[in-house]
Amino acid sequence: MNTQKIPAFVMLLAGAVVTVVTYINHYSLEDMLVVLILTLIVFLIVGIAIKLVFDSFHIEEPDEDRVDDDGEVVEKTVTSEEGEEEGDDVSSAAEPEEGDQTES
Repeated sequence: MNTQKIPAFVMLLAGAVVTVVTYINHYSLEDMLVVLILTLIVFLIVGIAIKLVFDSFHIEEPDEDRVDDDGEVVEKTVTSEEGEEEGDDVSSAAEPEEGDQTES
């Protein structure tokens, strides 16, 4: 997951909200800038914390090898060695039973 932009997005969104609110409440320019810089610093730290939380989850993205041209995930096929280990009888699936033969 690409989380590099989260701190900047959170910080700028909070800065935009603070700018609008301080303008509506008729703050002086000096007070508005002080509130804005403090808000940007606080929400930068909050954004970094959110990024660290998202980065702590280890989400596996599909391997390039396991995805076909259409973007669908290709299932793993069982090889004959794995089938024998699991107790599957590979030879019985290929041979038809006696009752299944058709007479001409």
